Amino acid sequence: MLTLDDGLRCVAPGGLFDPATRTLVIADVHAGYVRALQGRGYLLPSVDDRELFARIAALRAALDPARVVIAGDVVHGPAALRTRDVLDGLLAALAGCAAVILPGNHDRGLAAALAGRGVTVGARWTFGPHAVVHGDDLPALRDERARAVERGGRVILGHYHPALVLRDANGSRSKVMAFAWAPGLVCLPALTPFARGSDLVLDDAATGLTAAVEASELETAVIIGARVVATGRLDRLRAVQGRVPARRRRA
Repeated sequence: MLTLDDGLRCVAPGGLFDPATRTLVIADVHAGYVRALQGRGYLLPSVDDRELFARIAALRAALDPARVVIAGDVVHGPAALRTRDVLDGLLAALAGCAAVILPGNHDRGLAAALAGRGVTVGARWTFGPHAVVHGDDLPALRDERARAVERGGRVILGHYHPALVLRDANGSRSKVMAFAWAPGLVCLPALTPFARGSDLVLDDAATGLTAAVEASELETAVIIGARVVATGRLDRLRAVQGRVPARRRRA
């Protein structure tokens, strides 16, 4: 666990917890991910979504939140809604606390499928001085961040699946999921273990997270097992690794 300067806690394997309101925010569950890729012809082992739901249950057991907010991309696409096991498993993992779901760009048809299932569905959720959105609308995200700074809070989002590539002394590399934050903003890693995310060092400043926040403002931390380990500011990581996005190299 890593506590930010306003008391928000970054928790493995990918939650943000506010002790003041007992609110847990997670993002990018992508239930049905493996099934969707198999349907497109990818040769993947048949893995169900119980590991995803177990992650939610483990976070709840560790933190005892009064409310769980999922910041979008609950499922990987409409195909995941064609069988009852995905939503039934998700709702079972959320049973016993207030649940808020903010559909993301992958969640076509999700709001209708959740109707009457005891879940609050919307595009935005606020708690304390903070607001939660999915984050795929960049102009809206910039506006949300500006308003969050004014009221002394943060906009909390997913969508970008932040990750970092770590190297050891032998030259081996491993991509690990990461948190990224700046004044007025926290971006969560994807909760799904099946997608390792996008390397922040090579983030596209036109379409990625750094389109909303400068690399010189963005602090990072990686998830290593059950720990969240601070890794420093993004511009310094780029300097240490000697890597920059291709778009910046061309410029």
